Amino acid sequence: MKEFKDVFAWTYKDLKRIPLELAQHRIDLDTTITSTHQAKYKLNPNYVKAVKQDITKLLITGFIESIE
Repeated sequence: MKEFKDVFAWTYKDLKRIPLELAQHRIDLDTTITSTHQAKYKLNPNYVKAVKQDITKLLITGFIESIE
């Protein structure tokens, strides 16, 4: 693998020549539909720290972005 390490895309920026429209996924929600309330899901406290670290890593690398 070391011999061919230049072939792999290690980060998003390594994905050259791929249009952003193909690499980016967007979910458009219909805001005219009234929302239904669902019970909140409580994450196991043992996994909260790991999930926060993963989300932070994805935000930093640009794979996801915050929408507020």
